[in-house]
Amino acid sequence: MSDLAPGFLVAAPPLGDPNFDRSVVLLAAHGAEGAFGWIINGREVMTLAELVVRAGVASTEPPIRGGLRIGGPVAPEQVWLVYRARDRFPDIEEQLEIGPGVIACASRRVLESLAAGHQIDGVFGVRGYAGWAPQQLEAEIRQGAWLPTDLDPELVFARPEELWHKAYAGVGATPMAFSSRVGLA
Repeated sequence: MSDLAPGFLVAAPPLGDPNFDRSVVLLAAHGAEGAFGWIINGREVMTLAELVVRAGVASTEPPIRGGLRIGGPVAPEQVWLVYRARDRFPDIEEQLEIGPGVIACASRRVLESLAAGHQIDGVFGVRGYAGWAPQQLEAEIRQGAWLPTDLDPELVFARPEELWHKAYAGVGATPMAFSSRVGLA
């Protein structure tokens, strides 16, 4: 199977794992060592303004737009911020360009910059990540659990509640195509 990252993994209905039901994963890495990414339409658990206070970056909530979403079941104490490449911070080295137009960064310095008033349109955080052992993701794709598709940088920043259906358009299918009950009375 060819390299899937950067790209999206769209959960096929019914996936059967509540951690990934109706999820879209931004796949950041895929290779012989396994795969790694974040659910980008996960449930929001707090705002980024609340996060900077809880992380001790600020004592009061600054006017930061964006939320912190569940990014996967692995390492839920880990937070990554996802934003457009055009908003790259020139003085922070730890920024990972996932694909054209998309940056992810786990540096506390990004949170500090946001708390200090640096505004970024469309930034959001993900708590935790999704990971697969070598060949695990390939097996799940063969079983029909995931539909891989190309990375669409604009789709990364779409409204989370619309993302799963929009990602299906990128695959060229609809969720109804996977229902065995369609047309049955």
